[in-house]
Amino acid sequence: MNGWFGPGSGHSGKIRLEGRLRPKADISLYSIAMTKNREIPWPRIAAEGAVIVVSILMAFAIDTWWQDRTKVEEAHALLVSLRVDFQASQSHVEVWLAGNKRILRASTDFLDQLRNTGIDEELLVPIDWLVATIGAPTYSPTDSTLRTAISSGQIKLIEDVELRTLLAKWSQQLDDTQEDEILIREIVVNQLVPAISKQIRLGLAFDFDTIVSWFAERADLDVDQEFRIRATTILEGALAERTFYENFVVGGLEEIETTQAEILRLLDKEIAKN
Repeated sequence: MNGWFGPGSGHSGKIRLEGRLRPKADISLYSIAMTKNREIPWPRIAAEGAVIVVSILMAFAIDTWWQDRTKVEEAHALLVSLRVDFQASQSHVEVWLAGNKRILRASTDFLDQLRNTGIDEELLVPIDWLVATIGAPTYSPTDSTLRTAISSGQIKLIEDVELRTLLAKWSQQLDDTQEDEILIREIVVNQLVPAISKQIRLGLAFDFDTIVSWFAERADLDVDQEFRIRATTILEGALAERTFYENFVVGGLEEIETTQAEILRLLDKEIAKN
């Protein structure tokens, strides 16, 4: 009977068995060799990984430190620049407040005299009354640093909440006061100057430098120089309106002066921290 192990198969059972056992022995030896060659060096890999992680963390730490240091330096520079601006503004507002108080006193005296004079009657008006009537100064503080900080977002570098609140309050006070000053200027240009110009030639009566010196209390006007003005309802009404808003300007400048002084105190405090 022919078969794998029968006669005529061309292969003996012994040869077949040996042929099947040989590959198993070869594979076993190969597997052992490959296992030895593929042993993973876990300690070395762990050490290298730790070095990489530490390097990354150090890089992040250095970058954060540098950013924090840059912010501190930028904040300090901003605070110093703000202090320079507000010191200049404080000196400026003192002069401006004094000048507006002079205007308010003189225009109030002029208004009282007009009210005590009959309509179409003449009265003698000192030159400082007229200067106060047509003077329309506008307070312009040194605020370029603050405006730039707000527009650029650098205002966030100021961490003191009280200081940031005062800066916002000061900006609002300034806007309110300037609105009143604009209203006064419109009253002067559109009502007071036309009403007075019908009676005297203002261009010949006033010298601009003299008026500025009087406003800044650097010089007094000629107290003996007077003008004859006829009382009219238009003049009285316009002057009353102008005096009304002048009170608001004086009050606004007083608030600005107080707020600026407090801002300077907080700026000095913050600068000393850095």
